[in-house]
Amino acid sequence: MKRITIKDIAKALGYSIGTVSKALSDSHEISPVTKVEIQKFANEQGYQSNQYAKLLRKGRTNIIGMIVPSIGNPFFSQILEGIEREMSETTYNLIIMQSVDDPQLELKHLEMLSKKGADAVVIAATGNNTSLRYLQRLKDEGIPIVLIDRTNYDINTYKIGIDNFKVVYQGISQLINRGKRKILFISNLSPGTSTERRRGYIQCLRDFDIAFNSNYLLSIGTNRRRNDVLDELKKHLTQLVNSNIPPEAIFTASDQLTYLTLEALHAIGIAVPDRMALIGFANFQYSNIFQPSLSSIVQPSREIGSQAFTILHKILENSDNAIAPPYQNIELQASILTRKSSE
Repeated sequence: MKRITIKDIAKALGYSIGTVSKALSDSHEISPVTKVEIQKFANEQGYQSNQYAKLLRKGRTNIIGMIVPSIGNPFFSQILEGIEREMSETTYNLIIMQSVDDPQLELKHLEMLSKKGADAVVIAATGNNTSLRYLQRLKDEGIPIVLIDRTNYDINTYKIGIDNFKVVYQGISQLINRGKRKILFISNLSPGTSTERRRGYIQCLRDFDIAFNSNYLLSIGTNRRRNDVLDELKKHLTQLVNSNIPPEAIFTASDQLTYLTLEALHAIGIAVPDRMALIGFANFQYSNIFQPSLSSIVQPSREIGSQAFTILHKILENSDNAIAPPYQNIELQASILTRKSSE
């Protein structure tokens, strides 16, 4: 069946195309009687407005691009849930892309979103200088940018995450107060969070008068095959456990590294917490089913997503940006769930 158009309605009812168009848009320029007649006929004939064409006339696509390292990571999938929960009652569409922490792939995704005319971008950026310059260019062109999770970048835009320094300091303090002084800190290479998390670790040691040992600071590149990362962890952990001064506890500074470290310790026969206490970032909602139950730092991931879309919606629904919220770095509250693994 052929889709009925405004032109068809105008011809059938004997009105001009302009009159029909205004009536369907509920314009005050058209009398109530005429509007009722036209709208009733349009509904009976199954008329559907071409929303895409309307958006194009406004220079809009209603597309929001989202780039994260991995949707398989519970933390980022929960951020997505938060965005979609707020977006469900709107006409916006979300394009989700995974960078796998590969700067070249991230840049390719940004270029693709630009070509598609995305109205805004939400991103957990790798921190690569080329990608950051591209983000700055998009921002200068009037595209709203929200940095999520990894906010420690020199771009004056909207940023939503947590106080990484504070929550790591609190986690390390817990281990020290349980008698652990030789603490291995494992982080990834992302400058967006790792810098502040390492700083919280080092400052906590200093405040408790514990000498910093560089052997207990391990940075792992996670933008590789999972088994390669796991093998590297097993290698380093084996060396450290068999060293003259083995660590007593481990703090893992990302969800991915927490799960991989647990797996690596199991593979090399190190029992948690009997031989090694462990606490780390983990947004997996069933961390209590691990054996032993996993002490974890839980980020307000869904709230991060919710606030990201709320900011963008306010900007995008106000075409002249007269009421756009000022740029800000929003730090939400993370929580520490203390369980068996850090005893």
